Amino acid sequence: MLYFFLSYARGDEDTLVQRFYEDLSAEVRLIAGLSRDVRVGFVDRTILVGERWPQRLVEALSTCRSFLALMTPRYFQSRTCGQEWQLFADRTARFENHRRVDTSLLKPLMWIPAQPGRIHPVAQPLQYTSDSLGDLYQRLGVRQLMRLHRHRDDYHTFLFELATQIVSSVEANPLPEQRRPIDLQAIESAFHSNRVTGPDGSIAIATGTDPTSAMLVHFIIAASDRDEMRGVRDDLTVYGDDPLQWAPYRPPMPQPLIDYAREIAADHSYHSTVVQVDRLSHSADLAARYNQILVLIVDAWLTRLPERRQALIEHASALNNSRTTTAVLIPSSREDPETREHWHALSRACREIFDDLTSDDELYRSNIITHRAFEEMLPEVLEVARNRVFRLGSVHRPPDRLTDTTPPRLDGPWGGDEPGTEAA
Repeated sequence: MLYFFLSYARGDEDTLVQRFYEDLSAEVRLIAGLSRDVRVGFVDRTILVGERWPQRLVEALSTCRSFLALMTPRYFQSRTCGQEWQLFADRTARFENHRRVDTSLLKPLMWIPAQPGRIHPVAQPLQYTSDSLGDLYQRLGVRQLMRLHRHRDDYHTFLFELATQIVSSVEANPLPEQRRPIDLQAIESAFHSNRVTGPDGSIAIATGTDPTSAMLVHFIIAASDRDEMRGVRDDLTVYGDDPLQWAPYRPPMPQPLIDYAREIAADHSYHSTVVQVDRLSHSADLAARYNQILVLIVDAWLTRLPERRQALIEHASALNNSRTTTAVLIPSSREDPETREHWHALSRACREIFDDLTSDDELYRSNIITHRAFEEMLPEVLEVARNRVFRLGSVHRPPDRLTDTTPPRLDGPWGGDEPGTEAA
């Protein structure tokens, strides 16, 4: 029996997370009275994801008895983590509704201290602090308890209390296994369920971020869906049902690129919003007005679709005439033989479209051949863009609610006299 499933955003200190998983497993086995060779938990330790990992993951999520979520800014940006959360939340909801109990089987944990506004609304109603887990955990989070040697005793106390809670809640609430087949890719992410479709068919992700806030990053995805791309290329494995599912670094990194980009941005303290290229002009207007950053991520194969190519030309022309700080990123996975074969022509087509932007080597980045290269490059681009905004941006101070915005009336020195009276 799997007592717990440990969910975390890969890249958030994988080695330290693995150590936490092993320490917690040892405590759970001790409290549950199990031998050392019994597996009591699950954590996805795969770095280069192969074909078998989704099934292993689904099996663990279908049979585990509790769910631990290591909360970080990247965690709530990860679609995979949101899918894991949603699958387990659905299981517990059915069980709790049937038994009319509150199981507390879904347990968010602070890997780092929770910052105001950085916890997703889905997690806010759940109890992620507890007096029994210790005051230091509430102030420092799990990560610091592990890293600082002077807190060694506090860390072991925290582990014992957490393991006790897991075993107690699992044994008191025998959660049934999920028996029907599950397609993990078809599960909506608990953190991204606010995807909306506009009246013009455009797709966006509503983030809850103030659209007028400074230094907001607008990610614009210039890609298409599987059906439309069927007419221009043979390999369609990197495409999904809509453009936001485009995953050019699949199979090594199966995650949609936009989710990966937002995780990286969040990890460097940027808020972000996401729209398709059809909404670029609106985002460009906001970015120019409120000193924000525009990042256009382009699938070079879009240049093979005549209507899409023409739209890109028009958008590029609009960007050239705007005051928006814009970066253009063009992935080209080395794991995609078809793209590599045609890359010279695809790259040339992109340079023709974005001609006026290509001379800026800092903000125009092409031929990004791995997801690791993308992960390194995006923070550099955001830093350059931010410095440009600081140097070239305009001052914008919106009036607060108490500001009187009516124009002043200049009546002269006799303004206080009653109508009809003459000045002395």
